[in-house]
Amino acid sequence: MKKVIIAGIVLITSFFLNSAFAQCNSELYVNKSMKSLESGFQFSKSYRIDGRGGTRKKVEYTCVFSKDTNYQIRISGKDGSAQGLIGTLYDSKRNKMVSSFYNNKFLEGWTFKCRATGIYYLSFTFQNSKSYCGAAVLAFRR
Repeated sequence: MKKVIIAGIVLITSFFLNSAFAQCNSELYVNKSMKSLESGFQFSKSYRIDGRGGTRKKVEYTCVFSKDTNYQIRISGKDGSAQGLIGTLYDSKRNKMVSSFYNNKFLEGWTFKCRATGIYYLSFTFQNSKSYCGAAVLAFRR
């Protein structure tokens, strides 16, 4: 009986340890993304991209952008730079404006000038990702 209880405790402990190590530590990727911001851009916000080990296929955030302001998005992931992560920006009517996946390549981000003040959607999806973990940062310049 003692052997069964000990085996059960060992199994439960190993399960919790594996869960703890499998978590997405996006803060590492926030720092990496911030370092790649171009000079003159002011950091605004960071976005955690946690696909929860592949169970979450899409992570989306709502943003409010101002007309005539330049915005820059930088993406970094656990698979190496932006590999496996696709960031896509949609306008308020869900029209696709820009994506970080272009010509079958994962780009580390983009810069764009906002033409109209309003709500925008910043969506992140995974393609051939092994880690389902990353982060993005948003910066602006007026």
